[in-house]
Amino acid sequence: MKSTEKFIKFADDSLRPYVEQNLRVETLRLLSLRDQELASHIDRWLNLVIKLNVRSLEIYAMYNLKYSVPDAIYAAKTLTELSLRGCNFEIDNSTNKLQRLITTCPLIRDLKISRCWGIQNLLVFGLVNLEKLELRSCEGLEKVEIQAPNLREFVYVGVPLHKCPKVREPKLLPCTIDILDGYKTLEYLYLEATTMTDKQFEYRLSKFTALEVLDLRECYIMKNIKVMSEKLKKFTLWNWRNLEQVNVLAPNLVAFDFESGKTCMPFSTMDPSNLERAKINFYLRSSDDSYHFGDVDTSWYNNLQGFVQKFNYSNGLILVIRCRKDQSILIYEDPREIIVPPTRELEICIKNPSMYPEKFTHDLMLGRPNIISIVPCRESKLVQVFQETITRYKAEQNRRLDEVINHKGATENGETSRLYSWLKSTPLIERITTFTFKWKEPPFS
Repeated sequence: MKSTEKFIKFADDSLRPYVEQNLRVETLRLLSLRDQELASHIDRWLNLVIKLNVRSLEIYAMYNLKYSVPDAIYAAKTLTELSLRGCNFEIDNSTNKLQRLITTCPLIRDLKISRCWGIQNLLVFGLVNLEKLELRSCEGLEKVEIQAPNLREFVYVGVPLHKCPKVREPKLLPCTIDILDGYKTLEYLYLEATTMTDKQFEYRLSKFTALEVLDLRECYIMKNIKVMSEKLKKFTLWNWRNLEQVNVLAPNLVAFDFESGKTCMPFSTMDPSNLERAKINFYLRSSDDSYHFGDVDTSWYNNLQGFVQKFNYSNGLILVIRCRKDQSILIYEDPREIIVPPTRELEICIKNPSMYPEKFTHDLMLGRPNIISIVPCRESKLVQVFQETITRYKAEQNRRLDEVINHKGATENGETSRLYSWLKSTPLIERITTFTFKWKEPPFS
């Protein structure tokens, strides 16, 4: 209660000069609100800033607060940015409060609604300035229609099935999404936990001729995706269950991300020769604890091996393979002879570190790896950059790097890993430079 009282006093004291001098409040952000006692004060603060022509408003109420948006919000005609999380939108004269809010605040450019309830059908019409729209995890939302001629970014996150234990089929969680305008302006599309079908997705995607970023995650029904886009630059597929095939025709695609708990390669027919960056992450589910290194599906492994070999490494790309269980990293600076480790749990990253080599090595060291093995090119600079980074780490006490052993070729000294043991069975081993690390335990351990 004392902290709540202090917060109320702090907010009142902060707003008082604006009220006394009749100054515009550009932005008001009320975050992580928990105490039910705050509800009446939030209403009062909103009244104040609305009268002072607030332009940007954010309210983040925790679930236990169950904050209901007051009628005063309808007078916020100067709003250009609105973000509401954990709020209740009641029916007001047979019209949902959010629906009425949209019609009374015509200047909004950026609208974010997250984990709110009381919304069944949402019609986003009349916001000619709207550029960004986010709808995240709003239970009960069944229909979204958008007509916004200048929309540039749209984010939709449905309610995942695991959060609705009584619902077993995705068809019981329908939410139809229709974007009726913005075909030539939409540049960023993020869809997560949607019940959109393959044909519905393909039809909608074909209309967005300006799309540059496409991010698809945990979409329950889609199995065969077709992506045809002239301007698409970045494509992400994350945590899919049923995906079988992805056909991509995007000549300007430069970045691709994929993550799956299954050993699947739905993108194996993709041509990655023009990509400048890719990240592919296969992880084991908790039910796969009995898995052994080397126990891989031959077809999946061959497809993965073939895919990473299709990249155009002549423009400075290098291949980084991380095995998380061993905290081991394998880096191919020389891509002439790439061999992917036979493991179902690995993270593959293909990127060009030449612009920021120090940042590249620093990012890898942040994960406190046990072993880093490098297949260097003839005029390798990466080994030297790693040595310089290691020297800095040893000098900085907070990095807690205890010991580093640097050797070339095979060695029996020090701790090993399944990845390094496998490397010793390959013809690569005599060319490899390996760093073995020992880290100090954190002080609190």
